[in-house]
Amino acid sequence: AEAVRAELADLAMGRAGLRVEVVEDEGDPPADACVIWLRANPGLPEAPLAATASGGELSRVLLALHGVAAARDDATWVLDEVDAGIGGVTATAVGRRLRALAEGRQVVVITHLPQVAAMADAHYRLVKGDDEEGRALTRIEPVGGDELVAELCRMMGAGPGDAGARRHAEELLARRAG
Repeated sequence: AEAVRAELADLAMGRAGLRVEVVEDEGDPPADACVIWLRANPGLPEAPLAATASGGELSRVLLALHGVAAARDDATWVLDEVDAGIGGVTATAVGRRLRALAEGRQVVVITHLPQVAAMADAHYRLVKGDDEEGRALTRIEPVGGDELVAELCRMMGAGPGDAGARRHAEELLARRAG
C-alpha cells in the first residue's frame, strides 16, 4: 500500500489514501479475499476501490499497482487503455509515468490520448479495413515523422492541416525528451 501511494503521487493523486485489507478464510479450500480501500481526496470517506473509484481513479490505481509490480521484473507489460477516464494534465502525468515504467523493460500501451501516445519511443497505428473479398482486415503500421504529427492531430480531433493542432502535437513530442 505504501509503494502504491508513492506511485499515486506521480499520477496526480498525491493526497489519496490507500489501504490493503486481506481477509483470510479458514475454509477448505480457503477463499481468502483482498480489498483495496481508497480515499481519493482528503475529507472523503474510505471505501472499497471497486465501489467508489471513478474511471480515472481506477485507471491510475491500476497503473500504480503495475508500477510497483514492474519494479520487480523485466517482463513485457501490455496495458490496454490504462488511461481510460482521464484527460488534460492528468493524461500528461500518466504518460510520464508510463515512460518511466518503460525504463528497463518493454511496455506496450494502447491509448486514444495524444498526451500519452506522444511519450512513447515507438508508435504504431491500428488500421481497419476490408480485404479484396470484403472480410474485415486489421493492420498494425509503424508511424513516425510528419505522419506521427498527423496521427496525434487526428487523436485530438483535428486534421493534419490544423496549424494549432500541429503545433500542439509537436510540443507534446518535444516534451518526451524533457
